[in-house]
Amino acid sequence: MKRTLLTILTIAGFVGLSFGQIEMSVGASGDISGTQIDYTSAGAEVVVDVHVDNNTGSSLDLTIQRTRTNETTGWTDYLCWGHSTDPFGGVCYPASALNPWTTATPVTVPDHEAGTIAVHIKPDGENGCTVYRYSVMDGTTELAYLDISVCKSLSVEEITPLSITVAPNPANSYVKVNTNGVDGATVKMMDVLGNVVLKETVMGTSKTINTESFRNGIYFVIVEADGAKSINRKIIVRH
Repeated sequence: MKRTLLTILTIAGFVGLSFGQIEMSVGASGDISGTQIDYTSAGAEVVVDVHVDNNTGSSLDLTIQRTRTNETTGWTDYLCWGHSTDPFGGVCYPASALNPWTTATPVTVPDHEAGTIAVHIKPDGENGCTVYRYSVMDGTTELAYLDISVCKSLSVEEITPLSITVAPNPANSYVKVNTNGVDGATVKMMDVLGNVVLKETVMGTSKTINTESFRNGIYFVIVEADGAKSINRKIIVRH
């Protein structure tokens, strides 16, 4: 019994140490690995630069695996992958019909340095929505991933544009959610087990959440608004 308990605690310790060692971000979003970001387009190319930070304590040779879900006829996509300091943006790979598909040449990213994925998605075929998962791979091991959803509709202008900022992250006593111009959104916070620990309506365009009573750990902030796609962000509460 003692040996079994020790084994469980050892495994839990390794899991805790490995979490967050590879962080993926877009702009000033902070770490959003393991979540989905949403875009709409009337047919114009969607370009997203994804920053990949290596905080594992060792240098890694990383590739990027792209997986499409609910593929839409006529759409194409390609990506460029390289070290963040590469003046040429790394190696750009042409569109591939393979699904999943993985970059051919690993990029060496030393500890506390970063790589950049330049995602290019061209929704120039039928209307619809496709989810693209970009996984950071160490050989055959997935270290982190980010989902990018793109929807094409002739009535894109009818979709309410929703974007959010969540700060500070990590949070100590509070976290502030700004809904960037959308009034009356609903904010939920969930723990890693899927339990809803908070659900409130935003009065105006911002909401300050008191996190003093929350346990240290990982939470997901989910923002929903009428006529818009929901957005979720991962935060860490650390007292």
